Amino acid sequence: MIPLINVVFLMLAFFMILGQIERSDAVRLDPPDSLSLEVRGDYAATLLITAQQSLYLNDRPLRREQLAGEIRRILEAAADPQSVRVLVKADATLPATELRQVLARLRTAGLLRVSLATEALGVASPG
Repeated sequence: MIPLINVVFLMLAFFMILGQIERSDAVRLDPPDSLSLEVRGDYAATLLITAQQSLYLNDRPLRREQLAGEIRRILEAAADPQSVRVLVKADATLPATELRQVLARLRTAGLLRVSLATEALGVASPG
């Protein structure tokens, strides 16, 4: 029979490891600040835009020319293309003109619902 202390330590180790598992992005971003605390989910894709203006769609590197085609593929695969939502995570230092150009490409591809990820003021991002 296994001593109870061994079971307790096994459970402790399990929960310590489980507590550290967190989905992370392909690149580190510093999102812009926001006063809103509302969190929404259920996105068909996540688009990362780094400070160096690199694009990542679902953690895969992407050239600008490929963006519209990839979004069209996502829309075509969806049962209801008008309800498809994409989360855009842009670095806070990204120029607004650059963000507008990317958003225009998404609109041109036919995407109607875009959410911009922000960080609530006063909340530190996980390291």
